[in-house]
Amino acid sequence: MGTITGDAELHPSLIQAAKHFNVCAGTVELLGGLHEVEFTAYDFASQSRLPPLLIAGTLEIVGGHGTISMMADTQHVHLHLVIAYRSDAAPNGVAVAAGHVSRAVAYGVEFILTAYDGNPVERAVHARTGLNLWKLPTIGL
Repeated sequence: MGTITGDAELHPSLIQAAKHFNVCAGTVELLGGLHEVEFTAYDFASQSRLPPLLIAGTLEIVGGHGTISMMADTQHVHLHLVIAYRSDAAPNGVAVAAGHVSRAVAYGVEFILTAYDGNPVERAVHARTGLNLWKLPTIGL
């Protein structure tokens, strides 16, 4: 469990926590406030990332989930968030956005880091999708 404050970015802060506790396979749950978030999406046809969508303001994490695994011999955070924020253009004055987070700046975020025992989970480029996916033993799926 921990907090991220003072305009710290989520990814480096979570990586620092994972390194401190030697977490090589885990999950993270988050809630709290952000100053800004960058969402990216993956274009399956071209196998490339689309330009990021930047949202800045008073943002509330409604739901946050991520994984921690190893990539290139260091901890890697894969993070998805659902955020809500006030917007005069939105129904009832509240807008919601969600997706894959490439960057986020904390106002005050609480997180729970759950570590899993056993071998580290490695990420590597998946030939068919072009995504950095977990490199796990094949089980026929």
